Amino acid sequence: MVRPKRRNSILAGAMLSTGLLLAACSSNPPRTATGAEQSPAAPVHVSEYHRLLSEAQRLSFTLNFDQLRRAYAQSTEYNPYGGVRLEGLPEAYKAVEDGDYDACLKYVDQVLSGNFMSLEAHMIGVVCSGRAADLQREDRHRYMVDGLMGSIEASGDGRSENSAYRTITTSELRGFVRLKGLQVLDRSIVYDQYGIYDKMQVRDPESGEEYALFFDVTEQLAYSTGDVQR
Repeated sequence: MVRPKRRNSILAGAMLSTGLLLAACSSNPPRTATGAEQSPAAPVHVSEYHRLLSEAQRLSFTLNFDQLRRAYAQSTEYNPYGGVRLEGLPEAYKAVEDGDYDACLKYVDQVLSGNFMSLEAHMIGVVCSGRAADLQREDRHRYMVDGLMGSIEASGDGRSENSAYRTITTSELRGFVRLKGLQVLDRSIVYDQYGIYDKMQVRDPESGEEYALFFDVTEQLAYSTGDVQR
């Protein structure tokens, strides 16, 4: 799997600076006391999100991450915070700072067991598995990081409300900014007739350029305030 060098270096720098598909098991149908066979169980329904999630966990090269993110946002498992309110994420960041990469990976697993779509958890996973020399695991986390980042990057350029990046969780927004290596100078919530935007004034440490970035957070804020029905 290709490993982008720039994203890898930014990822490591950002981390150090910021301190199921449900498998249906087949078996012979049980028999009643008289030996008569019971009716076969109804087929297990697999949601669109779990179907696509299964592809992600298999590192499918044909997976459409736009569809995966959209299905996740429409699923009953959707968490608009996507990591911030999940146990294990602050501890994972702390483990990176402490250089305890084995502990870091345990906390990453804890986060992903409850929310496999956390960009931040996979971002930390790339760093810690790389430092722990677990290259297969590093590739699994990088697959998710690259897929999620690519989907966000394709949604706009972030320079205005009309071309805002579309993020569906707080974890996506935070992870995106960190992976870009940007410093956040100020932020505010702005509105227009089409949606709600997180406006961030950022600085590129390499060039010194300062500019505004817009993230369309309509979906996650609507869900968290109870305006979206599921």
